[in-house]
Amino acid sequence: MNFLKKIILTVVALTTVASLSLTFIGCPPAAPVAEEETTPEETTEAPPPAEEETTTEEETTPEGVPGPITIGTKNFTEQFVVGKLMALLLEDRGFDVTLKEGMSSMIMREAMEKGDIDLCMDYTGTLWLSYAEKLYQGETPEEIYEKAKAYDAEKGLIWLNPIWCNNTYALAVTREFSEKNGVTTLSDLSEYVNENEGKVPFVTDFEFYARPDGILGLEVLYGFAFHPDYITTVLPGVTFEYLIRGDVDVCMVFGTDPIVVKYDWVVLEDDKYFFPPYDLSPYVKEEVLEKYPQLEDILNELITAFPQEPAAARAAMTELNANVDIDKMEPEAAAREWLIDKGLIEG
Repeated sequence: MNFLKKIILTVVALTTVASLSLTFIGCPPAAPVAEEETTPEETTEAPPPAEEETTTEEETTPEGVPGPITIGTKNFTEQFVVGKLMALLLEDRGFDVTLKEGMSSMIMREAMEKGDIDLCMDYTGTLWLSYAEKLYQGETPEEIYEKAKAYDAEKGLIWLNPIWCNNTYALAVTREFSEKNGVTTLSDLSEYVNENEGKVPFVTDFEFYARPDGILGLEVLYGFAFHPDYITTVLPGVTFEYLIRGDVDVCMVFGTDPIVVKYDWVVLEDDKYFFPPYDLSPYVKEEVLEKYPQLEDILNELITAFPQEPAAARAAMTELNANVDIDKMEPEAAAREWLIDKGLIEG
């Protein structure tokens, strides 16, 4: 009990001392209350001007002051060209463009999702099969585009209007091989490979070898398999050299590869419809589009400069690629020439 009394007396004494100290140093109890009453009033009056200034800045910056933007591309000719098309056009419209080139599909996708890049062009079928991991069920190009657009909208990635060029994967053989062995479709190829126990030389790039919509999925659907010892995997853009030299019988190609036309190769018909449409479309981070809403109109100028009819769009893209692969122009020079010719930038 004595111990408890001591504690109580000590607390009372300390409280008394604290009260006397406040009075002594000239801090009466009313002063803090007065400050608390005036401070909220000042704070309440201050925010409206700040909010108005912020709103004004957000409304005027996108249209008046285009800022920095980062564009990504994959690692083959068509992607280098369309990356340059977007970069040159946006630079002409006042943007400070950084171009990151040469990524694989999955690395570029990861960069978009993380925000390491703001804008790129990609293929509808690649999103649906590789990124979304969905099955192709015979949808039309328009249906695949709408599905891709809806899927990515939920992730804050906005797909703009597409170029209907369908740069699909394909397998090609020389015309001599096709006529000699009666191979014009992928079903024909399946039969030929099985007859030769898989020992048919085939060249592909690394990505097509590993993708679900690549050679493995194709072999499953068509019921054949190249013997592993007869498969050569190389960097993008190198596959052609093997077929040109006669080192392989079958070569992976793209639908808009001009080299196919130059050498009169036979693109084998996908008679079981394994490959989905691969139409090319720019897509952008939602917050970037909100910051620069003029991006949509600028990029639509680029898209509408291509023909809207699919075969014509594919031919136009093939011609652009030919400037680089066959005529040996630099991608930037080919892109600049095309933009000037279409009246999108000045020469």
